[in-house]
Amino acid sequence: MTSTCWTPSSFTTALFVLVLTIGNYASAADQDGLTDDGREVLLNEDGTWEFRSNDRYANTNDGHRVRLKANNTWEYVGNAALTTKTQVRTTTLDIKVQKAEFEIYKKKVQKNVREERQTVFYLDIAVSPAATESVTISNTDLSRILVSDNKGNTYPALSLVPSPLILAPNSKHTVTIRAKGSPSVWVGAKSMELKLAPGVLGNKDEIVFNQKTSDIEKSHVEGFTATEKASR
Repeated sequence: MTSTCWTPSSFTTALFVLVLTIGNYASAADQDGLTDDGREVLLNEDGTWEFRSNDRYANTNDGHRVRLKANNTWEYVGNAALTTKTQVRTTTLDIKVQKAEFEIYKKKVQKNVREERQTVFYLDIAVSPAATESVTISNTDLSRILVSDNKGNTYPALSLVPSPLILAPNSKHTVTIRAKGSPSVWVGAKSMELKLAPGVLGNKDEIVFNQKTSDIEKSHVEGFTATEKASR
């Protein structure tokens, strides 16, 4: 194992970067952080600091977070953090957009054609084995799920299924979120946004997904069920 040689200048730079990464603001309480080489540090309220341990952290190529112990052993501690337009990964949750669809139902009423539309997001959820407990999702307040396009139009959430949903450690699920309506061609929307408030899928922080409308499939359906039509 290669040892790290700290010089006054390199250590000062690492500590400065560490302070920036935890928010660049003063706090009334102690804060935890990581140095550039992955060592845990405690930043004390009084302006002093100390190493929490000699362990270090690293990310594997397949997206896991590992603790490298001082005795040359290692262990998984969860997922490596990741945020993209279609995927959010925290220590215990990995949520990604499997696909999105604009579903269209056309029905002839006398001489007219009535059209109903829904925007549907399919989300894959993987719960890390490092999760310490199960989370049950039920009776979701659908007002905490926001669907909109880049033109400022909003589409009310109709359902989140399955419900109830038990997110147990080391489990995988697919969740379907439906919203009423979708952008018409003349609206000219370029993208759709799905925003999930904290707790909707066991997430601690708000999650925002963004999908280009050109990447969203259009499918014609024979109708919508009562569950698909009405929000709870």
